[in-house]
Amino acid sequence: MRRIFLLLTLLPALLPAAPLTFDNKPLGDYDKPLILRTYMPDPGLDEEVFAHHGRGAKSPKYSPGQGKDVKGEYKTVSGIPAAIGVNHGPGLSYCFDTTECRLLYAWQGGFLDMYPYWGDPSRGNRLSHNYVPHLIGNLFHQTSGAHPLHLNGKSLSAAKIQPKFLGYTLVDGAPTFRFKAGAHTITTRILPSEDELTLQAEFTCEPKAKLSYKSNDGDITTTHDKPGDLVILLSGKNLKTYQGFPRNMKITEASVTAGQLLYETYGCMTCHSTDGAKSHAPTFAGLHGSKRKITGLDEPVTADDDYILESIKTPNAKTVDGFPPNYMPPYVLKDLEYQSLVLYIQSLAKGE
Repeated sequence: MRRIFLLLTLLPALLPAAPLTFDNKPLGDYDKPLILRTYMPDPGLDEEVFAHHGRGAKSPKYSPGQGKDVKGEYKTVSGIPAAIGVNHGPGLSYCFDTTECRLLYAWQGGFLDMYPYWGDPSRGNRLSHNYVPHLIGNLFHQTSGAHPLHLNGKSLSAAKIQPKFLGYTLVDGAPTFRFKAGAHTITTRILPSEDELTLQAEFTCEPKAKLSYKSNDGDITTTHDKPGDLVILLSGKNLKTYQGFPRNMKITEASVTAGQLLYETYGCMTCHSTDGAKSHAPTFAGLHGSKRKITGLDEPVTADDDYILESIKTPNAKTVDGFPPNYMPPYVLKDLEYQSLVLYIQSLAKGE
């Protein structure tokens, strides 16, 4: 297991005007992705993937009051060190590992819930012994086994040479990762694709060698292939859904106020505006009671209470025309929370 103390650094050039830590569920966008150099959550990757990673050790408990170790041990925190999380908006998030120099996993619909580490701005601190952020969205790709990139027909893992990460540069706003594998310098660039549950991966190699990408984790379509230059489309399927760090909202009665709190806490505001502004998902302004054109249906449907509940619980059941599926993860909430969200959306029937 990868066990860690969290060290988080941000790419300064990508920081917005306001401190990023005011937003526990940040998002980048297609042209200007958000890049976090951080420990990333482990969705259940197998040990072979982490061939060059070290393993953490148990640590005794320490008492500041007594100034010494005391009985017991600290529980280690599971996470992926030396990772880079990248978000291109709801269309693509992915985790790149700078130790193994490979794509570890990718998901759609959200990015990271930083609440465990950044904490609540109103509280001013993070959670104790819970440093790793939580995923938000639909996981559609997860790597396994040996390194999938092959040079002249051999996996980088077969060469038994530990890759050496050299850093990354921004090309048209997106990171291009560089690493050494023996005598070769390899670059990797990962981009969103217009196809559902798909990403595009671009690789180059100097000195030039025959590149290929072989993996049992998804469907691979080669779109460009010449010595030292490879472009593929990597398609997957919904593997698991994440909705961020679990919250206990302590709602005792369904209300518009509670619904607004949920809207803000669960990051609905990231994609659903309340003033009619265009965003990644339909606006909540004027939604309740309106007619919605649904992909695959001839007749529009009414956005009543049942429609809204279904959209929260199973977002892909009815996809509004003009918006892609799989961007919103299904949310498992308590009954009062569902009711409060419906009441809040009802309250916006005439706009904010």
